[in-house]
Amino acid sequence: MLTSTRAAAARATLCAALLLAAAQVQAHAKLIGAEPAANSSVAAPKIIQLKFDEDIAKKFSSVRLTHTGGSPVAITSMVTKDAKSLTALPTAALAPGLYTVSWTAVATDDGHKTMGSYSFAVK
Repeated sequence: MLTSTRAAAARATLCAALLLAAAQVQAHAKLIGAEPAANSSVAAPKIIQLKFDEDIAKKFSSVRLTHTGGSPVAITSMVTKDAKSLTALPTAALAPGLYTVSWTAVATDDGHKTMGSYSFAVK
């Protein structure tokens, strides 16, 4: 059986490890907003903008747009002053149909990469 001093030290070590793990999980950039929004039905958007909860390394982060069936849609990435956003412009007007935005975001504070996707429809 552990002495009370050793038990307290073990509990403190366990708590510190849990707090460190929780901090690392929260360090991943999470998508907090998008335009067009997920599952929305919109007129052909002129811009696609993704907003994250923390600064991202733009050099290692990206946006990809695909049309129904996965065919790629040409977009131009835009440089933004906001360190928490990715912005892209379709190079041509989007035809009616279902589109998928896929993204990769690399957090600047720890280099962790997160990825995700969502869909929207063009009327």
